[in-house]
Amino acid sequence: MPGGTSINITESLSCIIDHVVSSSTKLGHINMKRVLVCVGSNRVRSRGGTYGKLVPLRFMNGHDVAVFNGKRYAIPHMFHNNERILYLIYFYMPKFFDLPPFEKLKVIFHELFHISPQFNGDIRRMGNVKSTHGFSKKHYDSQFFDELSSFHETVRNSDIYRILEMDSIMLHRSFKKVYARRVPMPRPVLMETQRS
Repeated sequence: MPGGTSINITESLSCIIDHVVSSSTKLGHINMKRVLVCVGSNRVRSRGGTYGKLVPLRFMNGHDVAVFNGKRYAIPHMFHNNERILYLIYFYMPKFFDLPPFEKLKVIFHELFHISPQFNGDIRRMGNVKSTHGFSKKHYDSQFFDELSSFHETVRNSDIYRILEMDSIMLHRSFKKVYARRVPMPRPVLMETQRS
């Protein structure tokens, strides 16, 4: 939290997310020991763009293997602190960090809500056609808006909020060293076919 010579922003975000999960009825199924928080980069001046991204490490219904065009694919296993990781969450520098505190929290809630209620490495599927957000992103966001607003009010006078208030420039002005976990985004790999 603020006041030191260095900060690990992925650890700070993990701490914030721990508080979010522990205070939420809709996100209480999430085990943060199996979710790894990372930072990615995007262009400063590009319009729109991505603030955060959830990456599931299993396929539909939590399967380790999926078949596409007759070929079998798997996502490489990833471990952290002896736990198999089921999800990666990326927050993008500088776009995410330059958002106001409420909008940062909205991105955090949005990405966490993508995690399957079964916590099986798959995403929460919102429909047969548009499975990620369902028929409307606005409707998707409305499902956690009350908890988001309540959490925002709860932390307004806390160390959590002081971190959320910092944009990318303030972070570098406040700390001599800014650390972050950067993990290449995993991709499905083709499994070797067994020869008879």
